[in-house]
Parts: sequence; C-alpha cells; structure tokens
Amino acid sequence: MEEFLAMDRSHSVAFSDWTIIEMQKKNALTTSRESLTIAAKFPNQVFALRPIGDILDDEVRSKDDAVKLIDYAESVRLGQLAADLRRVPPPEHLGPMMQEAETYASTMIERLRNEVADWEDALVGAAGEFTREERRAIATKQKVSDATKRKAVALLLEATRNFMIDNQQKQGEKALAVKDAMSMFAFRYSLCVLIHTLAWIGEGAGRGKKLERRVNDAIDLQVAAVGTYFEGAFSGDKQVRDVSFVARTLLRQWGAYVGDDWQHPDLVGRS
Repeated sequence: MEEFLAMDRSHSVAFSDWTIIEMQKKNALTTSRESLTIAAKFPNQVFALRPIGDILDDEVRSKDDAVKLIDYAESVRLGQLAADLRRVPPPEHLGPMMQEAETYASTMIERLRNEVADWEDALVGAAGEFTREERRAIATKQKVSDATKRKAVALLLEATRNFMIDNQQKQGEKALAVKDAMSMFAFRYSLCVLIHTLAWIGEGAGRGKKLERRVNDAIDLQVAAVGTYFEGAFSGDKQVRDVSFVARTLLRQWGAYVGDDWQHPDLVGRS
C-alpha cells in the first residue's frame, strides 16, 4: 500500500468501517498504531467510507456515485487518529478514546459472530442445491452446464432478496429489477458470498472451520464487495483478491458499474 500511495499523489485508499472495526477489536491502541503507520505518512490520500449500514440503499452506477460512499468527516478523524498515534508523548485523550473504540469494535464483532454462527450450515444447504456431478465439475474447474449456471444465479438472487429483507426491510415492496439490484451492496455482497461458496465446494465442502475464521471471512467478503465500486481491494489475503477479481469480472460482464482495475505499471500489458 505504501508503494501505491507514494507512486502518485492522485492514488488513494479508503478504509471500510469493518476494516477499522477489525483493527480495533483487541489491543486497539497498539494495533491501530501499527495498522495506521502508512496512513500517517499520506494523510491526504487516506479516506474512510460510510458505514455499510448507511449505504445499503445507495445505487452506485458511476464513479461519481462511488465517491459519494466516502465519509469526509470520518476521513478527517481517521487522519487525525493516525497522526495522534505517532506523537510522543501521546495526547491525553488518546487512551480513553481508543478504549471506547475497542469496546465498540468488540461489540460489533460479537454481533457478527452471532450472525455467522450458522453460516456453515447455510453453505452446506447451498451446496446441496447442486448435484454430485455439478459439484465435481465445480471442484475440478470444468466448464459447467447452463443448468448449473441457472442454479447459481437463482441462489444469488435469493441471497440478495434475503439480505434485503433482513437488513433493509424490502419485503412487500416492489421487486427490484436485476440491473438495479446489481448497483447495490446487497447484490454485490451476495455475489461475493456465492463465489466464496463455490470455492468452498471446489475445495471439497469440508466442515469444521473455526468460528473466528468465519467472522474473518464475512469481513473479507464485505471488503471485496465494497471494492467492486472502486479500483479493487488491497489485501494480503488471497481469498479476498480472488473473490474480488471474479466479482468484478462478472459484474462488468453483466453491464454493472465497476471501478477501473488498477495494475502496477511494471505489470501493464501482462496477462
């Protein structure tokens, strides 16, 4: 990330609220100091996004719409925090403020932990929609049939509908056209979950993933989903990069807005 920001002053990164929550869930002062070291060096190139809960009804169809996802007031606070964390001695208000942030982050992580407790059962249920032959084709990365594609799309639309009902009270309202739904977070997050599910099937659909790993997966998939509105998702996690790439590719093929793919200048022109 440091190389990217140093490369051009027009380059910037945006932190999602769940990235910040994960950063501050434990030992918030120490972890934030480590995580925001680079941000402190580039205060004018680091931004914070509006909370996921606040963007659920947004329809992002252009770069101008994507820019509206940035929370400029919170971006200023994030920049100030990054600067305060580097000061010696630290400001008096920093300790209590970080303790409050840690309490909030821990509460949010616990809430998410409860939400994903049964996630594995849901994945098993989704996998059960596919026949043994279809799961084998997915696992061996063979070309899948049109029937398999239709099942995947049906799962995607059902997941999007359920997400909206659970989080946006959309039940009973006029159904959204798919082209409209694709501009919204619910569809993109559901798409990332579907891609994750198909990858899980491809790996053998094994059970037993620890709850904390499922919590991390849920956060990673939200980051990947939000990243489709911009130039990608910065992450050292291969799953995030892979899910982000596939989601961006599919959305673009379907005619939805996706931010331009950023590529390192040394790699331009390479496949």
